[in-house]
Amino acid sequence: MALKAQPLLKFSDNCATLAPEGAELVRALPGQICPIIFVGDGRSGKSYLASCLVGAEDAFTSSDSAESVTEGIDVVAVPVSQLSEASGPEHLLVFDCEGGNNALAAIRTLVNVFGLLLGSQVAFVANGMATEQALQTLGMSLAARSLVRLEGAELPKQELVFVVNKNTLRYEGSALEKILEQKFDDPGRQELRDTVRECFPERSFFTVPLMGMPAFEDSLKSLRAHLVDRRKPLQMGGMPVSGRQLAGVMELIVAEVQATQEISLPSMNRYVIFEGFLLPLTNDLVDFAQGQLPEVVDYDPCLAERNPIERILRRFDESSAHVGNVTLKAEARQLLATKLWDLWHWVEAKSEALGNEVCDTVQEAQEVELSRSKSVVGGYGLLKEVVVTKQLFREEGRTVLHRKRGGDPERLPWKTLGTTVTRTKESAFDLLPSLPILKGLLYKSSPNRMRVLLRAFRWDRQPRQCVVQDGHFLWFDSEVGEGAEGAEGGGRAGSAGSGGEVQAKGCINFLMHRAAVSRHGDSFVIRPAEATGWQDPSSFTGDAFRSFSFAAESEAHCAEWVDAVERHIHFAAQAAEQLGPELPRHVRVYKPTWADLET
Repeated sequence: MALKAQPLLKFSDNCATLAPEGAELVRALPGQICPIIFVGDGRSGKSYLASCLVGAEDAFTSSDSAESVTEGIDVVAVPVSQLSEASGPEHLLVFDCEGGNNALAAIRTLVNVFGLLLGSQVAFVANGMATEQALQTLGMSLAARSLVRLEGAELPKQELVFVVNKNTLRYEGSALEKILEQKFDDPGRQELRDTVRECFPERSFFTVPLMGMPAFEDSLKSLRAHLVDRRKPLQMGGMPVSGRQLAGVMELIVAEVQATQEISLPSMNRYVIFEGFLLPLTNDLVDFAQGQLPEVVDYDPCLAERNPIERILRRFDESSAHVGNVTLKAEARQLLATKLWDLWHWVEAKSEALGNEVCDTVQEAQEVELSRSKSVVGGYGLLKEVVVTKQLFREEGRTVLHRKRGGDPERLPWKTLGTTVTRTKESAFDLLPSLPILKGLLYKSSPNRMRVLLRAFRWDRQPRQCVVQDGHFLWFDSEVGEGAEGAEGGGRAGSAGSGGEVQAKGCINFLMHRAAVSRHGDSFVIRPAEATGWQDPSSFTGDAFRSFSFAAESEAHCAEWVDAVERHIHFAAQAAEQLGPELPRHVRVYKPTWADLET
């Protein structure tokens, strides 16, 4: 299909409009875009030269009438591959601008702004000769710089291709440089030349003779080859500009000039760099991050180790390393970090909510003392007069919550259970009713030397009525207590039997006498547990280091007695420790009577 220019910038009632046909053409361009702007004298043949550049002589409308043919800007896009051996999606975008000095054309400053900002090559066409007037026309185009607020940014680098069309004179290739190097006393003319040199550090000069002249075709080919070979992809802020971005920049230029009569170059750079590249990159990485976030189905104490934010920010840094605008890049990175942390905080909140779930509950109890009073043990037996401390406690309970997140458990306040309990401070005496009571006939070995000699014949053994009760071990004559049960394991009731006021032959008070017991077959021995011997041996015969040996009817019978003695020794040691220094006031060393055991 033949190339045909599309309207791009048009004017109606002194109002500039971006034509949708041209804007859509630009927006749809793929790959790199190399824009070339044709500006210059009115009726100088700009449209024809632009058509020759794209290889279609009627691409742009041209005429030999005196009236301006091009109004505003028309545009044509052509793949570079059709003009040279280049490959890839690269397009030459050619802008044909209305003349700047045509007497019948209104000068629209916005046309010059487009040329100043969007062209990587500016082809200025002079009509017939390189005159001072042509240079002034170029200067009028450059005057559009006053509408551009740089604010620290830099205009894109452009090449000036100065073309004398319909040329009838002989020019050298350095003609433009000679014109610019001329010195004048007139400050206006000198400033004009300085401005051209400053705006266009790269400059070229071409002439095209009248159509039909011998050098016409070669001149066109030379100009066309130069423009194609020296093409430059459009960049803003160091970033290549896509077709979609360029169309947006054009809309931005028209809107800002009409609103404020000026255009902000940083705004253009922001549109291309930030909105055209960094913001889409940020959004893509946010979408990517959503797939990288850990799926939280239960509390994870190591959740922080699965945070992908630093990895994604490094990916942003790698993808934007070529962007030279540090300010815009930092803004985009901060925006990305904010969005990523918003996503991560949601993940943390979900994990925290799961961590707050209760995984276990424990019930705790405590007793709060309300009062205490003194009381005797009471009942019957050898310890009934011992004074102990009774404590009244209020029972309380509370729930302890263990949450999935771990850490210290959460303890709810204590609450009364509505019950009280009485306890003995000297808790050993609470065990007294459960201690076994044994009464029975055992055979005691005599300490008499003569009887020791008879021990081999078992003639030394003396029958004794023995009792283990209330932390005491006692022995009576064998006739005492006849008729009583041999063992009252754990019970404190039983018949008194006979014996009455008969005093024990001996008594070991385990509370005062620290004792140890050992078994040997069917007999057992009670001896002092401390190296210093018995504390007070007045309740039995013999010295402080005497041991007592008793034989039972059988080994089983002996084991029963040893077990009972051990339990009473253990009770007595605990009771003595709890009574402390008050022990002698409550317990004395003496030989009880048989009646003392049961009344």
